[in-house]
Amino acid sequence: MARKKRKTVMADAAVPISAMIDVVFLLIIFFVVTASIDKEVEDEVVILAKAPHGKPMEKKDPRSFIVNIRKEGKTFIAGIEYPMSKITEMLTASAAKWGKEMPIVIRADQNVQHEYVKRVMEAVTNTGLYRVKFNAVVED
Repeated sequence: MARKKRKTVMADAAVPISAMIDVVFLLIIFFVVTASIDKEVEDEVVILAKAPHGKPMEKKDPRSFIVNIRKEGKTFIAGIEYPMSKITEMLTASAAKWGKEMPIVIRADQNVQHEYVKRVMEAVTNTGLYRVKFNAVVED
């Protein structure tokens, strides 16, 4: 008795649309969340000074440590107020992780007393960091 081979009928391969929609929504959520994180770093309360002859920043280094100094002298990092002692600790930890050439960006309000900027600069130099940049607005 001869055996008959069974013919297997292959169904057309289809992509499940509901799974694709789920993936698309997850990607959208990911990009929205990561885009808003970058906005939180820059304090919108800080009104930057004008620098008509300043050079625009070409490319932002992802390792940048951004310190915002408000008009009353309070220092903020990513929207959270920190005392100078804590900022020094954070700078030391970041320098250990990213190296001494990690850029520090100081965003000081145009009306802040220089004493507060000087305190941040001293904290930066005490940790051995040396790449300091100041944010300003380039006038048109």
